[in-house]
Amino acid sequence: MNSNQDFSRVDRPVRAAERYYSKLSGIYDLVASSEKRYISRGLDLLDPKTGEWILEIGFGTGYAQKRIAPLVRGGFSTGLDLSVGMGRVAQRKIYRAGHLNRVGLVQSDTLPIPLPSNMFDGVFSSFTLELFDSPLIPKVLGECRRVLKPGGRLVIVSLSRDNPLSLMGKIYETFHNYFPKWADCRPIPISHLVQEGRFEIRESYEYKMWGIPVIILEAKPNLPYNSLK
Repeated sequence: MNSNQDFSRVDRPVRAAERYYSKLSGIYDLVASSEKRYISRGLDLLDPKTGEWILEIGFGTGYAQKRIAPLVRGGFSTGLDLSVGMGRVAQRKIYRAGHLNRVGLVQSDTLPIPLPSNMFDGVFSSFTLELFDSPLIPKVLGECRRVLKPGGRLVIVSLSRDNPLSLMGKIYETFHNYFPKWADCRPIPISHLVQEGRFEIRESYEYKMWGIPVIILEAKPNLPYNSLK
């Protein structure tokens, strides 16, 4: 299966996305409040432990970072996001929670990820891969493999198009196709993409958010990153 041909594209420059999310950052927690229960379930699956190094791709306003930080005492949590505005909101939230000594936030809108290889015990991403254009998603997953330590784990929370969409899912996808600025997070065949990215899925759970499938999965690389070179 060539998953890149089976779901909607994202036709928006990266700089435009950065401006959009920076403008939205002040009210994002309200706008995206329905996502939090699924992010929490994803974090339960990630299960950060004392001393671990965790990377979150797309930290947004810092909801997950605030949850991860107290669990990795002696370790470190790193967040990566393209939005300057989101970074400011997240930094304030983490400061108020007293976790700045265990969290580092990185603002970047480029690939490869500006972090060393074999650095993290876990990589977490929620409602973020759906924002990348189709050809970029395999590259992001490749970067996840690169920065993971041997035996590390990847946990993803994503709108899913692995199975045929329900009526509500089709309506939402059509709305995305016509109004991508307002519905830029579209369903993607996440399980297929993860497997094509040389990961083995260990656990996977499907939920519904407003009738749209949400998959939460944990996966591990089935080959060391260097073996693909």
